[in-house]
Amino acid sequence: MLRFLSQQNPSSSDDATQPSTQLRHSLMSSEIMDASLVDISTLSSQANVLSLPPELLQHILSFLDAEDLVSLRRVCHGFRTHAELEQLWLNLIRFNVPEQDVPTIPSPAPTYRELFLSHFPRWHLPRNKIWFSDDAYSGKLILVKFDPRRGSIEGYRLTAEKLPAISYPWSYKPSVRIHQVEPRVYASTEDPVLSIPLSLPCNAVSNSWRWMSTNNESSTRFPELLMRVGRPEQRINGSLMLSKNLPDESANAPSVGVWPPRTIPNMPRTRSSTSSGDKFASKGHRPQTIEEISNTTFRLRTWSHFTQGILSLGVRPGEEISTWSTLDPALYTPTPSKPYQGIFVGDYASHGCEFLLVMQTAEAPPTRDGMSDAESDDDGVDDGTGTRHRNYITALLAALREQHFIDDADFASMNNITVQGQSTNAHHPGGSEVTPNVPDPDGSIHQGAIEAIKLTGDVNVPRGEHTFIADDIGAGGLIRIAGEHPFKGARVVRSRGHVAHRFFREGKLNHYHEIATGANVEIDKFIPSQLFLISPDLLAQYWLPYGHISFYKRIDVDSLLAGAARERRSSEC
Repeated sequence: MLRFLSQQNPSSSDDATQPSTQLRHSLMSSEIMDASLVDISTLSSQANVLSLPPELLQHILSFLDAEDLVSLRRVCHGFRTHAELEQLWLNLIRFNVPEQDVPTIPSPAPTYRELFLSHFPRWHLPRNKIWFSDDAYSGKLILVKFDPRRGSIEGYRLTAEKLPAISYPWSYKPSVRIHQVEPRVYASTEDPVLSIPLSLPCNAVSNSWRWMSTNNESSTRFPELLMRVGRPEQRINGSLMLSKNLPDESANAPSVGVWPPRTIPNMPRTRSSTSSGDKFASKGHRPQTIEEISNTTFRLRTWSHFTQGILSLGVRPGEEISTWSTLDPALYTPTPSKPYQGIFVGDYASHGCEFLLVMQTAEAPPTRDGMSDAESDDDGVDDGTGTRHRNYITALLAALREQHFIDDADFASMNNITVQGQSTNAHHPGGSEVTPNVPDPDGSIHQGAIEAIKLTGDVNVPRGEHTFIADDIGAGGLIRIAGEHPFKGARVVRSRGHVAHRFFREGKLNHYHEIATGANVEIDKFIPSQLFLISPDLLAQYWLPYGHISFYKRIDVDSLLAGAARERRSSEC
């Protein structure tokens, strides 16, 4: 048995800091205790685990997760004592919250064990911290944290308050306006979207133990958790539903509505809120075992109430259900070779400010390029060279030039050709001679694509959709190195901006689309644009047909969480 335990290497798991699940059912399991493998008569004298030094035994047990500790606790009084050691349960809490939120004392809970069990199995909410919803069109983005002072888990909506914009002509092309906005971004602590208070009645703790130990699959093992959300005067109740991931064949089926959207890669998916006819009441939508619980998605049910207390039964006026997903940190955490990745906030004029996921990927996703199936090749598939996309962009740029929305220099630079025998970098002073803001001597940074996906959206381009794509930020997509204020040193690359058809049913852009494609088709389009890589923390997008430039600024999630904690503490003083 000791040899078996000594072979467990925590670094071989997916996350070296996570309590290993490899030891599940190892202690006192039928395999270990099989009489054919172990001489039971000599076990107590030769391999009695309980006779080990306490420090060594505690170290061994630190590799177990909560379910394993529960199982071990039921073996005998000796193991029960060790399974209830406070340090083991504090380690489980420490794995799920940042170091600054690890409680130094379990208060307001009597013990760390009871504190952990009060929120089991929902610790993945603060562990993943960033969550975004599939609310119609706009969606929501929240930051979830554990409050060690109150022992609660709360989710605060991330808000970008749009301050007055500064608009001025672009010195490089005076007919283009630069719209510079410095939004105030904060987590709204007075209006929590998610609020799970510490609950310590005996039945709550015993229910947590029952969930982890029962084998009764016919019961509802993980009922909805009722809670009060929003400000008191809003009189909104809610309930949190655990969800389970779809199998790959369902998650990849185009006819199945899923969340997170398929624009976000490498994520488990569950059914979206609009894909359930029974409001997720059936057991098929809900996990029935610990292993089935999704650690990357959950659902919220909210409704209005007009009585005292939390309404749990009967009519629920204004009931709405939203599905939430987190993001893989690998998608938004910047690295030396992917410095532009992150969560950004950007200005969308009358729609206000919206939050984006900016990713650096090896290859940009294909699009319809503003063309219907009838306009595509016979087989409806691009030949892989991007010819249809380039031809469409060239035709659309030509139409825009004809109407004097762009000049010859813009037309040339967007098609990566020369004007009067000169490099496009030299068309305006200070182009090729300027030192780039982000040096890349070996080309390891500026390669592949940049994709920006809306985490919150609007009625034209909703959440979960691309807002702009730079297909190649390397040499193939480079237009110039900017030399003018406020973009000096920025790498300017070709991009395509996503616009929705609703704004252009009666507008001029739809007319240019007709010229480019030969048909009047009212669909979403990707229009020619330029992306300015000013720094890893600041991007700008030049929307050519609109004649304006907007900015996108990185947000610091950890700083926002720390600010929310300070604001919460000050409001309680």
